[in-house]
Amino acid sequence: MRLWGHPVHPMLVHFPVAFWTVAAVAYIAAAAGVEGAAAAAKFSNGAGLIMALLAMTAGLMELRLIDSRSAAMRVATSHMMAMAAAWVCFMLALVMTISSGASLDKQIAQLASAAAASVGFLLMSAGAWLGGRLVYELGIGMTPHKE
Repeated sequence: MRLWGHPVHPMLVHFPVAFWTVAAVAYIAAAAGVEGAAAAAKFSNGAGLIMALLAMTAGLMELRLIDSRSAAMRVATSHMMAMAAAWVCFMLALVMTISSGASLDKQIAQLASAAAASVGFLLMSAGAWLGGRLVYELGIGMTPHKE
């Protein structure tokens, strides 16, 4: 899937990475009692989840261009699994903060959300590194230079 000759998936992935990075920091800050951090965490996480769905859709469309028996497909599969697991972690973080009620439950939910977002951030980082390998080491999505 290309837009003006450029692959769409790499254009979109920067948004969930940025939103989820802010969300992870904000969830940790909320668990530490920083005023307003919980709202920032929910907003940035929700935006990251939506943008990640768009990026995943574009990535799945581009996946069909990779030879199923290649080293690139093995890396792409690992990339997809890491990013899907990160998405689930961030979804859990959002659901836990939205569904918490009482003050004790709220504190536990904030700690659990911070833990889920932290794990999601680590998975996202690993998935991003694998995505970088696909492009920079294996040349996936690259257009050969014309001299």
